[in-house]
Amino acid sequence: MRRIVNYVVNNIREHLMLYIVLWSLLALLDILYIVFF
Repeated sequence: MRRIVNYVVNNIREHLMLYIVLWSLLALLDILYIVFF
C-alpha cells in the first residue's frame, strides 16, 4: 500500500514539473507574440 502511494506521489510530482515547464514555455511564446507582433 505504502509503495503504491509513494509511486503515485512521485508520478504526480514529475508531471507537475512537466506541466509547469510547458506552461512557462507557452507564457513566453505569448509574451514574445505580444511584443513582436
